[in-house]
Amino acid sequence: MVNAANEDIGLGLRQSVSDPVGGLRGEPNFSLVASEERDAAAKRDWSAALDLVREASEAIRIRDERATEMEIEHRLDAERASDEIRTLQEQNEETELRLAETEGRLRMAEARAAEAEAWLARMHDAIVTSFSRVVAGDDAAEAELRAAFANGLGDTP
Repeated sequence: MVNAANEDIGLGLRQSVSDPVGGLRGEPNFSLVASEERDAAAKRDWSAALDLVREASEAIRIRDERATEMEIEHRLDAERASDEIRTLQEQNEETELRLAETEGRLRMAEARAAEAEAWLARMHDAIVTSFSRVVAGDDAAEAELRAAFANGLGDTP
């Protein structure tokens, strides 16, 4: 239907261009058509042409509406992505802050553990030294050990 209408339009346009005075020249490619028949054919041709123009404009309008809808969707997607990026950046900053705090607590705990190990080593050495003298029969060493326990091992932190 559309191809036939296009062919009719093409034929009508060729006739109107090649024979503007109504076919009086008698060119071999076109037959003389009665005025009423020619007018009816022209109206059909113009009607078909207008229908094609309407269809084309409707297709363009629909395409433009869809393009507008897609643009709005893409803007909304971009806004959502931007919001999500901001949220993730905030979470990342918060996590980095917590990590720094945790690393600080870890360093303090390691320092306390090292200090506790040093005290434990001193206590061990003091006990071993004192007991070895006590076992050897040194009364002064035994008295010193008793005094250290009574005073809380002397130089505790």
